[in-house]
Amino acid sequence: EPTSNPTLEPSLEPTPNPTLEPTFKPTISPTLEPTLNPTPLPTLEPTSKPTQQPTTKPTLQPTQLDPTKKPVEVPTLTPTCAENGNFNLCLAIDMSGSVCNGDSNSVCLDCDSERPFTSCNSGGEKLSICCPNFSNMLEFTKDLITELGELPTDQDFSLVHFGTDVTIASTLESWRQAIKTINQLKYTGGQTNLAGAISSCQLTLDQSPPDRKNLMLIITDGAPSVPQPIANAKGAATTAALNAKNQDTFIIPVLIEEPNDNDQDEVLFLKNNVSSDGKVFVSDFDGLNSLQDSLFEQITCQANGNDSDRGEGI
Repeated sequence: EPTSNPTLEPSLEPTPNPTLEPTFKPTISPTLEPTLNPTPLPTLEPTSKPTQQPTTKPTLQPTQLDPTKKPVEVPTLTPTCAENGNFNLCLAIDMSGSVCNGDSNSVCLDCDSERPFTSCNSGGEKLSICCPNFSNMLEFTKDLITELGELPTDQDFSLVHFGTDVTIASTLESWRQAIKTINQLKYTGGQTNLAGAISSCQLTLDQSPPDRKNLMLIITDGAPSVPQPIANAKGAATTAALNAKNQDTFIIPVLIEEPNDNDQDEVLFLKNNVSSDGKVFVSDFDGLNSLQDSLFEQITCQANGNDSDRGEGI
């Protein structure tokens, strides 16, 4: 039947039946509200941009199932060994001419003279100190002793210095007294009597209490030269080191060399003939303080009966 109220204009082409499929184009105006449910099928390709907001909860598992394959390049700030071992430490300080001669081959025996100008005095240092290199050695030694002396352990320090001759500056004493002893040292010059330095250090450790580890820190800037010839000097130093190690003293060599010095003979000698564990700590005079942390760890580890894994030693 026709409608009682016909439309004003007839439809142009009404479809007799609804379309079986949806139109290919969307409606001109969007719906006022979004659909309640998402589309049943996901898109075939991911969106090119991430979501604007992160998820409200973290993922249950880390993104990597395995740990990193390499350790971090920078070591940890705290030492890896417990700092509870009692110890005695003898420090042997090189005062040979090469410390202050500026590569002049002088043995610098005149630096402590009363003459106003000498061949080795430099850097505005007083004659008893002679040169900035020796001043750096003393400051480095005092800083290390102070740090070790503040450990909550029992420890004492002895001091030996060597050139051609060797002097025991102090037997075992507290760290505060050891600092006072260092402040009274005077540069001597001379050749390098490493054998005498090792033997004299060992003498200061012979009366050590039985509950302490004996350690020896040798600070030198070159190969031994006394007694002559050099082969005899190296042989004597090797024998002295072996004797100390046979008495359970742990020897730690520090070699001071010029920057860009590629000569490995001195390093290899100390590594193979003097060091207790094959480590040699190497620096130039200006960079000695950079060794303080690694030496602190080496000493505390050995005092506690452990090996240090710190990488600064060669």
